[in-house]
Amino acid sequence: MGVKKYIKITLQISLVIFLGFRFYGVFVGKQSNEEVRASFERYFTDSDERIKMTYFSVDKNTVGLALELSGLGENIGLNDKAKIKSNSRKYIREKVCSDAQLVKYINDGNFVSIDIRNGDSGRLENIMNLSFSKGSCV
Repeated sequence: MGVKKYIKITLQISLVIFLGFRFYGVFVGKQSNEEVRASFERYFTDSDERIKMTYFSVDKNTVGLALELSGLGENIGLNDKAKIKSNSRKYIREKVCSDAQLVKYINDGNFVSIDIRNGDSGRLENIMNLSFSKGSCV
């Protein structure tokens, strides 16, 4: 009886340790992703209430995010859209290429993809997509 009791206790302890490590890893991973998301949101919105990050994803070698711009109106004219694209391109390029960690991430063969959207549109209106890869910040 002593051996069976010992094996039973050992198995229970092993199960508890295994589950503990398993859930700890999930918790740490989830918290880390939320911290990264918050960091990107602070960095790209710059506390500007007109810019809102509505999507964030970290995949194998890609960081993807979507920024919605408010205050543009439901329908954007072609001239206004061209100005918004030009200003957004400059702003995002400056943000990505002035951050040493992002530049290193990109130069290591990873990608950053950013969608710029009209936050005032009733439907999902994509204004532009910017992608950064190795050599983009030269």
